[in-house]
Amino acid sequence: MMPAAVSTPQQTRLVPRTIPLLSILPDRVRSMLSGRSVGSERMPVLILPESVKRVLRQPEKIKVADHARKYRIVTDGAHEGPWRHEYAPHTVKIMDTFGESWVREVWFCGVEQSGKTNTMLNCMHWAIDCSPGNIFYLMPTEKDSDKVVGEKIKPMLARSKKVAILLSRRQDESSLARIKLRNGVIILPAHANSPSSMATWAAKYCFGDEVDKYPPMSGKEADPITLISKRNRTYRGRYKRFFSSTPAGKFIYTEGLLKCHQIHEYRVRCPECGELIRMDADHLALADGATQESAELTGCDYICNACAAVWDENKRRQAIRAGCWITVKGADLSRPEKVGFHHRSWECLDVSLREIASAWLKAKSGGLNEKTAWANGHEAIDYIHEQQDRNEDYILRLVDPDQPRGVVPQDMPWILLVVDTQQRGFFYEAWACGWGPDVKTVMIDHGYVERWQHLIDLGQREWSSADGKQHRVLRGYIDSGGGTDPHNRKHSRTSAVYEFCRRNRLFRPIKGNGRQEELYVPKKIDFYPTRTGKKIPMVNGPIRYNLKVNHFKDELADKLLIEPGAPGGITLHAGVGNDYAAQMCAEYADERGNWHCPRGKANHHWDIGVYLRAAITIEMLPNRRRQARAAGVKVYSKGVSQ
Repeated sequence: MMPAAVSTPQQTRLVPRTIPLLSILPDRVRSMLSGRSVGSERMPVLILPESVKRVLRQPEKIKVADHARKYRIVTDGAHEGPWRHEYAPHTVKIMDTFGESWVREVWFCGVEQSGKTNTMLNCMHWAIDCSPGNIFYLMPTEKDSDKVVGEKIKPMLARSKKVAILLSRRQDESSLARIKLRNGVIILPAHANSPSSMATWAAKYCFGDEVDKYPPMSGKEADPITLISKRNRTYRGRYKRFFSSTPAGKFIYTEGLLKCHQIHEYRVRCPECGELIRMDADHLALADGATQESAELTGCDYICNACAAVWDENKRRQAIRAGCWITVKGADLSRPEKVGFHHRSWECLDVSLREIASAWLKAKSGGLNEKTAWANGHEAIDYIHEQQDRNEDYILRLVDPDQPRGVVPQDMPWILLVVDTQQRGFFYEAWACGWGPDVKTVMIDHGYVERWQHLIDLGQREWSSADGKQHRVLRGYIDSGGGTDPHNRKHSRTSAVYEFCRRNRLFRPIKGNGRQEELYVPKKIDFYPTRTGKKIPMVNGPIRYNLKVNHFKDELADKLLIEPGAPGGITLHAGVGNDYAAQMCAEYADERGNWHCPRGKANHHWDIGVYLRAAITIEMLPNRRRQARAAGVKVYSKGVSQ
């Protein structure tokens, strides 16, 4: 009977266990032990080779958080060195929950820099040492995957006194594509846009980092979360999954956190009254008329929700360190399999009250981007567009009776011409735009024309302002679709639009895309969209802009909420009537934020309004500075006549 080894702080202790040692012992030891049973008192552990010690050694019984505190070395960032709980006290319960035998999935929904990746790496470090099994680590892209392996995972393993001994000296067993350890564990980095990187291998553990940056579909297969979860099938009730991300309207919040069997939220504890507090914007100590700029300069304090005590930044930090998790869903469950954790910037030590107050004031007075940034980056939730029911009168309130049709307002030099292509003819709108963070837009003309030449004439037209200056169109954007023929659903004018834009470089084709990540993606068009794939007869074909169309629809809906005359608002010229207003009310957003247009309702001017928001972004009008010009010199290339 040969005892197995258990690690103690002083030495490796042996406990009774029968294993065949003769096949792996050195020759001199085999000859000494041949035909005899020897206990630990007769065979010092020091004569055993390291490979035998690894076989005999029993995993340490230790919680994940304690394991991180004892053995984990942080290799980058502001807190480089031994892991210390005081830098991220909220992560302790998350790690220990991952280590519970009945927990199958952990979802960590938190803001940027809230310790998500390091928490996952701590759990991985514990799994390698205390409960070995193959590991998938899924990142959004191949570049992200290579970066996390090269800059985080491999340095973590190399500097760990518990697992560094498991690293192989062979180069082919420790690369960016695969890390094979001496205890049999294989770490398999994968990236969400490649189904093949998630195939073939089975894994006991699956870690998904920044899951809301994953594409909706991995290639032509299912979403990456579903694909990576299939790698655990053979482990049945022994697998574990850990997903984390800052929310961005995809997986982590709605599909992950809210569907967990048990959900925890972090609360801070007031250093004065001892009550657990859920911090909120209503208790920020802001002066009347405070702005984003003033908050950035002077900062602010916080008023306790319970006792009205004033917290400065130091007291807020005390409150965070003294805080704890409370269960907001599934409190009656003693052994939940799927557990979620929700962590906001209010409870994050690395986010100051100054930053929170500034972001709150910016979102309060800003548009869609600012509201989304507040929801995702501070409240750690998906932004839900609050759609107000629109009617024709609500749209017509934006009409300025003192704004004549065809006249450019002063100090609004940029003119954009936006066109919605139809099966026959075109709807168009001409907009005068300002510059700066709050771009004001005034419609100066709209209508319907039949021929391509009419669009050329509009693009070359000189528009007069009230002070007599002449302006020309800065850029024209035209829908590349073209509608459908009721007798031929495949009818499209896309080829004709490309040819028109090729011959008239003022115009650029645009196309909506509901699934892309970027707000807009320029794509060079070299071939006509025909079955023959005919090449466009010019080396430099037109550039088509693919738009994240739902984003710009949300932005347009928000702009329509701004009252007339307010910064960033929309003004319509005096000739706008009920037909235009009805089209602006055609589309609506459902409870999931998806936009719909009822069958039979015209929405041409709504589409043009969406294209206009995209055009302003593409032309970078918020960042464009007014350019001074000598009096009497026409500068058509910039759309302004000075």
